[in-house]
Amino acid sequence: MGRAFRILLGLALMVYAVPTYFQVTVSLAVGALLLMLGLVGVYSLIHIVVSRRIVPFGSCLGAVVALGLLVALYVAGATASPIFGRGKGELAAITFLGVSLVVAGVRATPGCELMAIPRVFFRKHTELACLIFSPLDRLERKLRSERGV
Repeated sequence: MGRAFRILLGLALMVYAVPTYFQVTVSLAVGALLLMLGLVGVYSLIHIVVSRRIVPFGSCLGAVVALGLLVALYVAGATASPIFGRGKGELAAITFLGVSLVVAGVRATPGCELMAIPRVFFRKHTELACLIFSPLDRLERKLRSERGV
């Protein structure tokens, strides 16, 4: 159930975001795509820090940092900032979240969906919880184990 919900939500975000790329200026679309590449780099860095325990993040604190970064980019996209603003940050954040949810759902990876793309590159699981889907995953595992008993 959680896997299907991730895929459906990711696809819904993609259906919302992708047409926007064809309606905005080329510079805005390219800027949003470059910000997405930057997000992949930043989340890869977070992945390395968390998986090698360089900084002792707790599972929930790491999830708040990961989600906070995406929210900050989205909020910065509403400003007139030349790098993040004029919609670039908003478009990049929505697209990145949509792609991450689809990748996490297809690969059936638990934990923070924002780390799904770095997981593809590094092939190692990070122990970050997801503020939204981790409780759903726990409930699903509990129901599955009760049915098996």
